[in-house]
Amino acid sequence: MPIRSDIRFTDAYIKNLKPTSKRYDVYDANLAGFGLRVSPLGTKSWIVLSRNIERKMRVTLGRYPQMSLALSRQRAMIVLSEMADGEYQRLKNLQMFEDALNDWYQKDQAQNKSFRQVKNAVELHVKPYLKGFKLKNIEKRDLLRIIDRVAEKTPTQANRILAFIKRFFNWCASRDLIDISPVNGIGKVKTEESRDRVLSANELNSIYKATFNIAYPFGPLFRILLLTAQRLNEVAGCSWTEFDFDNKKWELPNTRSKNKISHIIHLSDPVLKELYELKDNAQHNLVFTKTGYSHVSGFSKAKKRLDDLSKVNFWRLHDIRRSFATIVTEKLEHEPVVVDRILNHVNGSVKGIAAVYQKGEYLDKRKTVLDAWAKYIQNPT
Repeated sequence: MPIRSDIRFTDAYIKNLKPTSKRYDVYDANLAGFGLRVSPLGTKSWIVLSRNIERKMRVTLGRYPQMSLALSRQRAMIVLSEMADGEYQRLKNLQMFEDALNDWYQKDQAQNKSFRQVKNAVELHVKPYLKGFKLKNIEKRDLLRIIDRVAEKTPTQANRILAFIKRFFNWCASRDLIDISPVNGIGKVKTEESRDRVLSANELNSIYKATFNIAYPFGPLFRILLLTAQRLNEVAGCSWTEFDFDNKKWELPNTRSKNKISHIIHLSDPVLKELYELKDNAQHNLVFTKTGYSHVSGFSKAKKRLDDLSKVNFWRLHDIRRSFATIVTEKLEHEPVVVDRILNHVNGSVKGIAAVYQKGEYLDKRKTVLDAWAKYIQNPT
């Protein structure tokens, strides 16, 4: 139980306490367990003494007069309440960067689709430099060093890291683990270019040809990505059970699509050829895997090799989808609504109630478009 006392703390009483040859403690009658420790040198420190998970614990809150009586009493009430609930030790642990980071992963990030990307980036670029830090001791300059270190090689990645640590420290502030986020006031490394790159016919063909010089899993994956214009994660994570070879269809379930809407993709002859060759050597249900139990990842190195081989630079894999939509509608002159269906866009050319009723339509036209696109990729002249 907290120590009880007959002394009622006032500013005058605290101010007039004198040091003695030995350190001593005095406690407040108005709040059991809340006290003040006076050292032989005259230093006065606010303390709380109580039990946390059946263990007696003394916690130092701050020094007087830097921390006033009113503020120290408020903080003492919070600490005593946490001790009574057995929560103080857990919250104390969260004052360390690594512990708070793991708590953030579990409680705020684990259910997000981008969780793996966030965790990998933070574990690689942030955690090694903040390991062993208390949250309250992390300053803006510590974070600027991390951002600057990444920006020397990849400014875009530095901005991603900045966004991730902003999320983390804002979460810490919302949980009262810190008073103010140290990320406040840190701006982006540079203004990123607008994502409006449309690859030319020759560039697409050069990229397609270069993929044949890249071994499994990335070479075939990049080819199927080009030929189907689907999202990277949806192609990389595909399994053999999703393919209907008899009807030349890829049936993407809503659990794997970005917008949570199931999707049918026509398999053109070049895509079928790729899949049949992969299936002949398949040992796992996942089409693109190095381990057998998780789909392939780590595209940066493979993408760089693709750039070197194709001599096409300053583009992103997602630019394939934009290039497909632009070329198919403007050059090959197919209907935008069919393109929207192929790309599985929620907010496309057909909106409102019409989008609901037309969900399964245009399948024949989608087949025509993807066949034409495959021919265009292979022979753009």
